[in-house]
Amino acid sequence: MSPVIRRGLLSVAGRRVHYRWAGDGPPVVMLHGSPGDSEMFTAEITAFARDYTAIAFDTPGFGLSEPLPEEGISVTALAGATAAAMAALGLPPCRVYGSHTGAAIGLELGVGWPEQVSGLLLEGVPLFTTAEMADLFTGYFAPMIADPLGGHLTSTWIRFRDQHTWFPWLSRDVRRLNKLDRPTPAEIDHWVSMFYRSCRNYAPAYRAACFYGDGQRAAAALRRPAIHVAAATDMLHPHMARLPERPQQSRATLPDGPERAAALLAHLRALPGGPGVIRHPVGPVGSDPALCIAPGNVFVRCYGTPDNLALLLAHDSPGTGLACQDLARALAERFYVVVPDLPGCGETQLLSDESPILEVAADALRTVAVHLELRRYTLLGLGCGAAVAAILASQGDPNLAAVLLRDLPRPDPATAAAIAPDIALSAEGAHWIQAWLMLRDGQIYRPWFAGTVATQRRDQGNFDADFLHDQTCALLRQRAHYHRLPRAAWQCETTASLRAAKVPVHLLDEASSTADVAALVTPQPSPVVPTSALP
Repeated sequence: MSPVIRRGLLSVAGRRVHYRWAGDGPPVVMLHGSPGDSEMFTAEITAFARDYTAIAFDTPGFGLSEPLPEEGISVTALAGATAAAMAALGLPPCRVYGSHTGAAIGLELGVGWPEQVSGLLLEGVPLFTTAEMADLFTGYFAPMIADPLGGHLTSTWIRFRDQHTWFPWLSRDVRRLNKLDRPTPAEIDHWVSMFYRSCRNYAPAYRAACFYGDGQRAAAALRRPAIHVAAATDMLHPHMARLPERPQQSRATLPDGPERAAALLAHLRALPGGPGVIRHPVGPVGSDPALCIAPGNVFVRCYGTPDNLALLLAHDSPGTGLACQDLARALAERFYVVVPDLPGCGETQLLSDESPILEVAADALRTVAVHLELRRYTLLGLGCGAAVAAILASQGDPNLAAVLLRDLPRPDPATAAAIAPDIALSAEGAHWIQAWLMLRDGQIYRPWFAGTVATQRRDQGNFDADFLHDQTCALLRQRAHYHRLPRAAWQCETTASLRAAKVPVHLLDEASSTADVAALVTPQPSPVVPTSALP
């Protein structure tokens, strides 16, 4: 059985650092290539966790880790930031595995911070010549500019299709074809998804790695054992021949395919390990003031100050907590607003397909309240999140003061069937346009698929290109599971849950303002809603 890959957040020198981890035993730190993030190491984390505590950081500017100041970015600076993150987790000297950009960072880490490194496994250290740098990377680090009509979704898909086809990706030169088979839609989608998480910050750090001119010097200065590896099909495989011959440094060619992760594990085992063992590399609760990850990998955004009255907000679906950002910021002027991504939505993985999703989501809300030590909180449920809130209201929580419900779904088989269609991977990337249009139409109609005058929204929708882009990315993070919550909410009969509510329940209409919500957020007991008002 594969281990559950957990996630964590740290605040290091005022900068957010995100990481994934699994396993027990001696730690191994993992540093990814560009423009990816730690998610690209899913197979490797699973393999390494058999023997080690595998800890894969999002390097600065990638994934959910915040960037370094652009003017100070170099491979050495990236290595220093990695050393600081390792120290923040209290890691003993340990093995470090890096791929491409991560290999350059790992090499500099071993030279500049040898006391934190016991051995290095470096896959594809980039060692481009000055002439190659000038020839290959003109226009390579193209920015992603969101198009209000969604056109960037197609151009980015084709870019990453081409990135598998040529090196550099914009050459279209037959002499620069990669010796690789055409990528599958899943492979392209994986890279596109990771790129979108980093697209606003990726270029300076990626550029620093590609223009890394100190590899030979660093390899010559390294005093820690190192194994240099690359697959024969890796564009950087020839670069291994550019490394100086040094004691305690060896080279090997990796196999392609499913044997690759096992081969990497075998090389790790050949490296010396540090003296310590770390079993639970979890940063302190609340180390990041804006984000946290509660037990069960529940991703949470926080707004305002924890000293204020707490408001726990359950978002509508299809959608994620990110869609509530404007409302949360408005309410944060008076309250501590906590917005989880519900299970199967956005950054929160659905760990089981077998349990009833509404109950799982209610448990997640309760877990978040406990994790953040919310002593007295009001729960606001929006749309499908209101169905989840109704269940939690009936189950009870000694710290729950009241429940506010807006746009509570009524049982409707037609809506349940249409609200969250299956989104299949497309070789042309059409699934990105499908999700984009679904979320965009949701800014016009309620429900989004209706398309009639009668279902036009009375409130102003948000058609900002960056907003719609971020919502699309968040939805497709859970493409295989996002449908579970909305389909269940539109089939759920919530009347019994509301009648069994153990706290006051207030029903809000679509036109309710933030002031209306604020007036009902109170730590004082108030009457339970009359049963005659229940749906």
